[in-house]
Amino acid sequence: MTSTPPATATLRMRLLGTTAPKSVVLIRFVVGWIFLTEGVQKFLFPGELGPGRFAKTPLPAPEFFAYLDGVFEIACGALLIVGLLTRLAAIPMIVDMLGAQILTKVTILTHQGFWSYMHESRVEWAQLFGSVFLLIVGAGAFSLDAVLTAPRRTSPGDTGTP
Repeated sequence: MTSTPPATATLRMRLLGTTAPKSVVLIRFVVGWIFLTEGVQKFLFPGELGPGRFAKTPLPAPEFFAYLDGVFEIACGALLIVGLLTRLAAIPMIVDMLGAQILTKVTILTHQGFWSYMHESRVEWAQLFGSVFLLIVGAGAFSLDAVLTAPRRTSPGDTGTP
């Protein structure tokens, strides 16, 4: 007789579970590292990469949004690197990269042309599709997500109840 897993176990498996190969760690590390370092730079270089850059966009409150973006990039980048809550961490980074394309790169397309746009937006495209990939496949075998969803080992005679 098989029992239906509790709803929390099913949700946990949907969020954390992965059958992706171990090699996903390479994509996860690069995508996470770029997000983390870009987030840190928003604080280190506020004029060029933080509020100063955000002031050139139509967003209100550039200081607030620049630092909010920096915090998300640092936190989600770190989560991606260690492979914890990978699918959840990928979602705000997808939104982040779509926002970067719309707010900072589309003007290049309209003013300087397609090839300038492609050159200037290459990192955003790589980060966007790397994040979408991680959302789809999960963290892979070398991750904290995999550790948290691994089947629990029980000793002989253990009923699984505390």
